[in-house]
Amino acid sequence: MVAAIEPTEEQLRDACERMARRFRWTDSFETVMQDACRSRLVRLAVAHPSAAGFAAARAPRLFARRMPAAALPFLDRKRAASGERDDD
Repeated sequence: MVAAIEPTEEQLRDACERMARRFRWTDSFETVMQDACRSRLVRLAVAHPSAAGFAAARAPRLFARRMPAAALPFLDRKRAASGERDDD
């Protein structure tokens, strides 16, 4: 069994405060930690900050531009499925 490292109360309070702002929670830290679901979310946010959206901002990803539809060769899917070829 893998030993889990318990987060400190400061880390939990910080994550809870960020999540409270993000999800508009009005309850106190103690109330949130007594709720099983929200308590688990806070603990996950401490353990995996990038998955919770709390990681440092990165540079925007640059996506390759797709070819316009007119530039793609026409493909007749029914002819291709039937095995017919253009070998002329």
